Amino acid sequence: MAAATPLHTAPPAPLQPPPLQALEQALEAPLPAELTGRSQGWLSRYRRYPVFSAHWVRGRLRTLGTLVLLLFLGAALPMLDAPRAEWPLGGLLQAVVQLFVPLLLGPWLAWQVRRRGWPAAREWRALLLVMLATIVLLLAFHRWAAEPAKQAVATWAGTLDDDGRRQQVVMQIGIFVSSAKRQEQAQDKTSSPLPGVVVSALLSFFLAGGAGLWGWRRERAGLAALAQERALAQAQGARREAELRLSVLAAQVEPHFLFNTLAGVRSAIATDPARASGMIDRLVEYLRAAIPHLRSDGSADTTLGRQLDLVQSYLALMAARMPRLAWRVDVDPALRALPFPPLMLISLAENAVKHGVEPKVGPAQVEVTARREDDGRLAVTVADDGAGFQQAGDAGGGLGLVNIRERLAQMHGARAALSLRARTGGGVSATITLPVD
Repeated sequence: MAAATPLHTAPPAPLQPPPLQALEQALEAPLPAELTGRSQGWLSRYRRYPVFSAHWVRGRLRTLGTLVLLLFLGAALPMLDAPRAEWPLGGLLQAVVQLFVPLLLGPWLAWQVRRRGWPAAREWRALLLVMLATIVLLLAFHRWAAEPAKQAVATWAGTLDDDGRRQQVVMQIGIFVSSAKRQEQAQDKTSSPLPGVVVSALLSFFLAGGAGLWGWRRERAGLAALAQERALAQAQGARREAELRLSVLAAQVEPHFLFNTLAGVRSAIATDPARASGMIDRLVEYLRAAIPHLRSDGSADTTLGRQLDLVQSYLALMAARMPRLAWRVDVDPALRALPFPPLMLISLAENAVKHGVEPKVGPAQVEVTARREDDGRLAVTVADDGAGFQQAGDAGGGLGLVNIRERLAQMHGARAALSLRARTGGGVSATITLPVD
């Protein structure tokens, strides 16, 4: 004889971190269209992929690098008309370093960070450190290495003055209008290097992908929200499917129940008219309680009190059909207002009558009780002293009980359970335990 049939098995083992290859495949997959949209042009096509992924880095380099290169060539080509000795080769070298090094180095380092699959907080700190390191590297070059590099280029090009120093060339892009007197005054003053440092740092931050940091945060928030929406939609779909299966099962069982009851009424009319009249009254009461549940889709929230009213009407009708059946509902009135899923309790009562009372010879009893567990959960029990598991031939694997288990798992997860226990004196005790929040 089986002792109990718990709803849940042992909890699954915690998920292990994905291997590096699987992580890279997920990183290089396009983002959901719900986040990126479906109309991306050539310039923004790379935004369909995760920020700082390989596709994102290559696409951004293709787009932004093309624009930077065109601007650079537009500024450098007019200098070809000047004599070769006046070409600002050192300035061009500094511009190339200032523009293209952060454009290449920053996103590449950020991609290396994302490939590690670190937790969100650690990954954010590492990405921010990459951007700051790129800025510091460019500022250090500008402070200590730019002038020696310009001197080396001037030596190679042979554009040194009589003292062996490179010629000072001022590079300006655009049109500037000022008076000669203001230019003389500007040359006499020693300008502060701070504005140039700030502009250089901001430019390096942008080219290195600094704006992608905000995109990274928005991407993670959007993916989390989208995953939550999809999980909710999946749970709602599974719940509707379980409710539909439960409604279909009720629709299949209900005609047989009505036919058997009416057949009992017809038989009792000839032998015991008073009992037949009582059966009709009990049937009317049961239908008044049951029809609203059968017409709904099962999604409406119900209370334990409403479910107990339905069970009482059913047991009263069964007792009118089978006078040997005694039943009792012992529930604290304070518990009747608690929420309870529809059609579960009546299914347990039907199982108790069908598999416990009907196969048993002689008097039988069905008892319904409810209590609050020590952990605050609600436990509702339907117990009978009928045939039990052996004669009933059902150890809790019936379709109705399977539907109840699936629905409890979808609604409350591991916090809810349906357990069946064999009673010492005979019969079965079925208990639904679920949270009341």
